[in-house]
Amino acid sequence: MSSVIIIVIIVGILLALGSGLLGLLRGGSAGSDKMFRSLVIRVALSLFLFGVLMLSGYMGWIEPNVVVMDATIAK
Repeated sequence: MSSVIIIVIIVGILLALGSGLLGLLRGGSAGSDKMFRSLVIRVALSLFLFGVLMLSGYMGWIEPNVVVMDATIAK
């Protein structure tokens, strides 16, 4: 369930990024307002994503990858 929420948030961040690009291409006052709103949405979604990831890791819903490094070096 948390992976679906994470994917939805990432898609929302990408949509806000695209909206900011359209505002940049439009230019002028309307484009500047659109870029600013897009930036606010991206920052808010990114902070929310960080919180969801931290909560998911704490609750055990997701597990980090375990990387085992071998100390022997083959020559």
